Amino acid sequence: MYATVSLEAEAMAVLRDFASAYANRDLEKLLAVFLPEPDVVLLGTGQDEKRLGLAGICEQAERDWEQADTLHFRFGWRSVSCYGDVCWVAADCFALVQAGYRQAEIPLRITAVLVRTVEDSLRIAQLHYSSPVLPEDESDTCLE
Repeated sequence: MYATVSLEAEAMAVLRDFASAYANRDLEKLLAVFLPEPDVVLLGTGQDEKRLGLAGICEQAERDWEQADTLHFRFGWRSVSCYGDVCWVAADCFALVQAGYRQAEIPLRITAVLVRTVEDSLRIAQLHYSSPVLPEDESDTCLE
């Protein structure tokens, strides 16, 4: 099920296009990486960040852009797999965020499901990013 090298590159290019559109606040390019379906999903790090459809994705992007002056993503480790016309990605991601004089690099984890369209391009059907908790040696994972 691991993706071929070329399919992995194609999937990561879609995620980089997402990151570039987010950083450049380009709503048209941002929406172009998602399937134009009413059940496309974007899940963010906030409890209320559950977005359905392109209108929901617009709402989330505009909200994020209001809260930050700069927002850049870079990707690290990744695993890309596929089956038929569906591809899924798990990756480490780092968000460089600047708001006023404050700046932070936030570690994130993302999972994405991409689907090959009839136009033969990969589009995001579901994207979920989350912030990992403390390393296991710093937290009580047994919940004693």
